[in-house]
Amino acid sequence: MKISVSIMAHQARAHYFDYLIEKLGDVPFSIDSIENRYGMWGNCRRAWQLADPGSDYHVVIQDDAIIGRDFYANVKTQIEARPGHAFSFYFGNRKNMYALVNLGLQSGGLSLNWLSWGVAVGLPTKRIPEMIKFCDNLPHRYYNHDDTMIAKWLQWAGIPVWYPLPSLVDHRTGPSLIGEGTKQGRKAFKFKGE
Repeated sequence: MKISVSIMAHQARAHYFDYLIEKLGDVPFSIDSIENRYGMWGNCRRAWQLADPGSDYHVVIQDDAIIGRDFYANVKTQIEARPGHAFSFYFGNRKNMYALVNLGLQSGGLSLNWLSWGVAVGLPTKRIPEMIKFCDNLPHRYYNHDDTMIAKWLQWAGIPVWYPLPSLVDHRTGPSLIGEGTKQGRKAFKFKGE
């Protein structure tokens, strides 16, 4: 099982780049900036296109992720147990889902039919071109919500999403780059830890 990783980044968060390289190794970055504005979907698209074509799965991680210990080994274990699934290696702290997530903690995760967060998403590499083509044809109103765009493709393709619990990444608190402020719940329900 070969896994590749890329980072979806913004120059405003360059202070996190060394941390991500330390945790993940010399992985490629797709870096948006004020001068070179790709936009949310454009940058997400570029990050997916950085997949190693020889990999079985590719994981796109956002620049404000906190990487859990033994990340690569844990990702590989999860993917090998559920080949063909999509993966979200982060599950946010939503009070309305506590009962469901507590059940998931007992079984090591949850399988859902929707992708809710884009902090660290894994897809079969061979399906990435299909996902990009589908998302490119979605209405522009979705272009600031890359996770929603991918979720729509996953539903269309009938691919379930596995959320390992505890999460393999966490989310740094801080303002959103798309103007949504600092929301409550931008932390993992339960994080494996660094």
